[in-house]
Amino acid sequence: METGYINGAYLPREDIKISPDDRGFLFADGIYEVVRWYEGEFFDMEGHLQRLKRSLRELEISWPEADSFPAICRKLISVNGLEKSPVLVYIQVTRGAAMRTHTFPSPAVPPTVYAFARSFVPESSGKENGITVMLRDDFRWSRCDIKSVALLANTISFEEATRKGFSECIYTRNGKITEGSHSNIFFVKNNILLTHPESEYVLSGITRKNALAIARNLGIAVKEEAMDEKDLARTDEAFITNTSAEVTPVVAVGTIKIGDGKPGPVTCRIRESFTALTARLKH
Repeated sequence: METGYINGAYLPREDIKISPDDRGFLFADGIYEVVRWYEGEFFDMEGHLQRLKRSLRELEISWPEADSFPAICRKLISVNGLEKSPVLVYIQVTRGAAMRTHTFPSPAVPPTVYAFARSFVPESSGKENGITVMLRDDFRWSRCDIKSVALLANTISFEEATRKGFSECIYTRNGKITEGSHSNIFFVKNNILLTHPESEYVLSGITRKNALAIARNLGIAVKEEAMDEKDLARTDEAFITNTSAEVTPVVAVGTIKIGDGKPGPVTCRIRESFTALTARLKH
């Protein structure tokens, strides 16, 4: 029986109830965070906590107990007996339940905080030889830096990619490549690692941040600079990053082969270093 978390209580998942007046349900008025458990420890929990707090601030959602996030995650791992499994812990914080109106509730109501932990098969599993991705214009809102639960455009894009046989949908704005529907993307050109700089158009990925740190520690030249779509055919390597996919090579974007169509040396070095980093978390 799966145990989840709701507003301070740990309950069987089937007993958890959320009000139909919750603003997360009515307006997608909420934020979320997902953290990875590596069979012994969480990966960069502090980074996830700080991003959670930033998302709350950006949407002006008050959750005074935000610092309890790591403890909630650990408790969910424990009560579900998942200590020795690869796990994703998901938490969602909405503005709470109130009469439907476009203005924020006044006075403010308590937020709705829901979380669960589940074992999973990492997206990176079996992808050592790389994946193919598709491109499409970025039709999402202009605050992609907030980890909002309003993900309809992302899910539509990912469904389209899946139906067409791709592993991810990568977005472009005005000819510049931004990010994926649920990942950040990197390119290697002339031995320089490139990725879109942090802005309103990309999520500040936790794995992205760590991949950049690894690259710099390895002495790889890094530029946080957007790749132009028209330069894809002259790109040597590419990879995506996210909590589940970790560092996954990209060998083609649509019909355009990246490099020689195989994971490149820079990608492999970063991937191997990331694997070594996370391996130290396993007990």
